Amino acid sequence: MKRISFLTIGYAMLAFVLALTGCKRYLDVLPSKSTSLPITSIEQLDALLAKYTDFAEEYNNAAFLGHDDFEFSTTLYDAIPRFFPSPDKVLQTYLWDYDNYAKTGTDQFWSGNGNRQGEYGKIFRANLVLANVGKVSGTDADKARLTAEAHFIRAYSHWNLANTYCLPYSDKTKQEPGLPLKKSNSYEESAARSTLEQTYQFIESDLQEALKCTTPLVNGGKNIHWRANTAAVNGFAARFYLNLNDYEKALKYANEALKEWNVLVDYNTEMSETDAMGAGILFPSCFIFDAADYSQRIAWKETMYMRFLYSANVGMMYFPSQQLLGLYDQQHDLRYKYHMVEGVLKMFGTTYEYPVYAFFSLNHLPSGPSTAEMFLIKAECQARLGNYTEGIKTLNLLRAKRLTPGAWVDLAAADKSQAIHHILEERRRELPFSQRWFDLRRYNNNEDPNDDVDNITRTFYKISSSAIYNQEPPIQYVLGKQSRKYALPINENEITVSGGVIQQNTY
Repeated sequence: MKRISFLTIGYAMLAFVLALTGCKRYLDVLPSKSTSLPITSIEQLDALLAKYTDFAEEYNNAAFLGHDDFEFSTTLYDAIPRFFPSPDKVLQTYLWDYDNYAKTGTDQFWSGNGNRQGEYGKIFRANLVLANVGKVSGTDADKARLTAEAHFIRAYSHWNLANTYCLPYSDKTKQEPGLPLKKSNSYEESAARSTLEQTYQFIESDLQEALKCTTPLVNGGKNIHWRANTAAVNGFAARFYLNLNDYEKALKYANEALKEWNVLVDYNTEMSETDAMGAGILFPSCFIFDAADYSQRIAWKETMYMRFLYSANVGMMYFPSQQLLGLYDQQHDLRYKYHMVEGVLKMFGTTYEYPVYAFFSLNHLPSGPSTAEMFLIKAECQARLGNYTEGIKTLNLLRAKRLTPGAWVDLAAADKSQAIHHILEERRRELPFSQRWFDLRRYNNNEDPNDDVDNITRTFYKISSSAIYNQEPPIQYVLGKQSRKYALPINENEITVSGGVIQQNTY
């Protein structure tokens, strides 16, 4: 039988996720292939989706550093070579060394090794709920709630995977390889890759089921943004259709999300600096050094769905490119003041000065749908649909919460093209790293040539599978705007376990 390897661990992974929360007791015996204990109650299924630490993190190297928001220069390497004692998946992604990337270790984001926090691990649990929700005791309302949530998780994770391992979707690419679609947890289900068109059709069908969600974001006076809710599903729908260049639908769902929740953090009054590590380094007040502490992440009031881009190499941080740094009004933009943190590298025993982008921790940035993202999607769709003056007005509502008061807050545009330019630059300032990979893919494959991003170049030392040749002159690496390297390779372990059924990307 040919399968995605995360299924080879069977139901044993449920030992990590079937612990009931709150006042509920832990399950004494957990379902597995080797036990006869069935899943019988709605509480068991609810527990599968309740542990937000298993769903929130996204170990996506491409989103972390495969784009032009990230820069690790030879000067930085020479100052602190300990970041890369030898080539690893981080450096291989940064330099688009995909031959070696596919052969190195396992892939935490894909999660074929059974990592419950990887995207296929999340899909596994969603499928388990869908397979059992009609068989357990519980109210119809609870069953409908969990069904919508499972479809949401499955759609969200398949979308993440498609936009990492597949080419950008377009009429030219829709017959290219898509994903192995996991519609169930059956061992008989094929691991063969569907077409890209079939992949997006499946995601959209799940999204339509998820849109049946009736759970509001604010429940019992609290924002339950770690679970599926109406604002989260509408927010993801806005992102999904923006990615497909369907601006009317993206605008519709962004408006629906904002109708429910339009709260923005005012950086003028609600952000401050804190010496979070006791080392004289000033971090934003939303920062906690302990990456396992979720208190500030839960408290962040712009979140519609709690997901975080996570640096899979915990020794690496978000190093902003010179191009990204140059986009900020460094005198008035409070995002620059609070998130571009100076002095972090002193902890590594160097006097070399280079800022690090920090948000909730050195490893966690918000990546789920948020109020700020909905304002940006709304503004972009208004402009692309011809109503560019309203798009700029929408954009300025966000800017007023991010910049110090003054004439520099309100942008103006003489035409549609200038408005889109302003909006896309603001999007990059507001959502660095977490959305840039996805944005580059759509900019270079939509109907508007004016937003294309030309070749991305790196200057770094030559590397092999095991060595960094830092005694030789640096060389240039290039990611072309139509490069097939906008799809990461699938780890060779997955291809081997599938018996060669999973097809590797070609470059």
